[in-house]
Amino acid sequence: MTPIDFLSSRFHYTYGAHAPTLQVQPGDAIRVTCPDCDNVMADGSVLTEEQRHVDTPDAVQGNPLAGPIYIEDAKPGDTLAVTINAVELDRELGMTLLAPSHGVLPDHRVTPLIGDEKNAGSPTTPRHMYHWQIDTTAGTATMSNPVGGQALSVQLDPFVGCIGVCPAKGCEVSSLNCGEFGGNLDLPMVRPGTTVFLPVNREGALLMMGDLHAAQGHGEVIGGGIETSGKIVCTVGIIKGAGIESCRMRDSQMLWAIGTHDDLQQAIQLAYAGLLDWLAQPGVVDRYDMYNLLSQTATVTVGNLNEAPYPAAAGVRLDRLPDAVIEAIKPWTL
Repeated sequence: MTPIDFLSSRFHYTYGAHAPTLQVQPGDAIRVTCPDCDNVMADGSVLTEEQRHVDTPDAVQGNPLAGPIYIEDAKPGDTLAVTINAVELDRELGMTLLAPSHGVLPDHRVTPLIGDEKNAGSPTTPRHMYHWQIDTTAGTATMSNPVGGQALSVQLDPFVGCIGVCPAKGCEVSSLNCGEFGGNLDLPMVRPGTTVFLPVNREGALLMMGDLHAAQGHGEVIGGGIETSGKIVCTVGIIKGAGIESCRMRDSQMLWAIGTHDDLQQAIQLAYAGLLDWLAQPGVVDRYDMYNLLSQTATVTVGNLNEAPYPAAAGVRLDRLPDAVIEAIKPWTL
């Protein structure tokens, strides 16, 4: 199926009950154009005031969101399934900010150790905007202006930082934050081949997305990924009557349940509880037995750790689960 090319007429900085800018059918594929987190498009142009829809006076104009996209027949109590088919990077430049008190580590943990003659003595982390040369042919991103003399490289692993729907009760939530509706998860698993399941809280779901990263480790430790622009190719579907309390994900190997909370331990608890609720199907497997199985086989990872609420993902490999459980949780695994 040829995707519907979608360049949003306006970009929002909150998830909420905004007027849709595109209406699609379940099963449609969409190619969504996304500026980078600082509102810059592939050609270097910056979103105009007319393109920026500032929903609240104090909204931080970062992580512009394309949409909302209205999905026909999506109703409260359903689940929206968004399969990421591709993340098409559309420029050769990526950026990552190094700045005082910007990342997970406090300045005294980043400041060079005594004996580093080049950098020692700095009272705080320096401010430096790293530029990355993105080479999609080679599959690498290389620092073009390292602080030191060594141009380090990483493998490209593009993914979607922000994806979500209208929050419950019509609330508006900043594009810098996350919750049960999705949001600024910054989980590298939201890559091509992954399906993201989102609760439908409002008719049409009102899907929004953006904040592309060319690569990023778990936790977004420095305070950002390799920030860049691009296009998300995705297919939307609906699981009727299969309401969920918070978002889930699956790929060809893993199932993930997402928890978000201002306290990281609570976020992890919610993630594991969501995974247990998903897999401990009544009449198929004993809930306590599944709790034990997950304890021995599951894993947990974290997304954006720089601002609460924090997202955590509890995941388990499909091949670690009994066949009867896999059968019982269809269509989630189809």
